[in-house]
Amino acid sequence: MGLLTKQLLWGLLLGIGLPLFVLGIILLNLDFQLLEVHKFAGVTTLCTLPNLLLFFGSLRKNNETFAYGILASSILWALFTFGLKLFG
Repeated sequence: MGLLTKQLLWGLLLGIGLPLFVLGIILLNLDFQLLEVHKFAGVTTLCTLPNLLLFFGSLRKNNETFAYGILASSILWALFTFGLKLFG
């Protein structure tokens, strides 16, 4: 059993891709201008909320390695948002 199992990789990819998809829809539909970085960081934070549903849903189905991938991607999104607020 390796470090990156198939379930963990799927959880990581879905946890990164789903908020990115939601962020793209928000930016296209709302004609959002990137004038203020703090607003963009707030919108980015709200886009990661579907990860919460995926995480608890996978824990409910006893799919813990998928939940670990979702959790790891949520931590990466948190670091990205922290970097936006700190350096932006």
